Amino acid sequence: MIDIPRPPDNDINRPHWEAAAQGKLLVQRCASCGNTRFPAMSACPRCHSAESSWIECGGRGTIESFCIFHKAYWPGLKAAIPYTVLQVALPEGLSIITNLAGMSGHAPRIGATVEAVFEKVADDLVLVRFKELPEEDLAHEN
Repeated sequence: MIDIPRPPDNDINRPHWEAAAQGKLLVQRCASCGNTRFPAMSACPRCHSAESSWIECGGRGTIESFCIFHKAYWPGLKAAIPYTVLQVALPEGLSIITNLAGMSGHAPRIGATVEAVFEKVADDLVLVRFKELPEEDLAHEN
């Protein structure tokens, strides 16, 4: 396993990490304005309400943008170079920044459909990453 910088684990985002460990992608939804957000925050960035709930996302999205890193900005990521960071639009109304699962340094196609995968990166940490779905697999679903 790669020694990555650990994301914060606190009362605000703990439901997300617990769900990820069970293969579910949870994001917050503001109870006042309906804005969905990730990462979790104590207040809605749109209306500033502190009231929110957690919703489970379907797990699929569309690649909006990506960047391939060829330099390790944290020493623990040296073994992962090159790695691909994605911006994924989810149908639940938000975009998240994540990593492309597998295929180190692969340049994905903008607009490609991706699906959440849950990778155990430490004994107590599962990260949500996304894998590109082959177009022929998607054609069979329609």
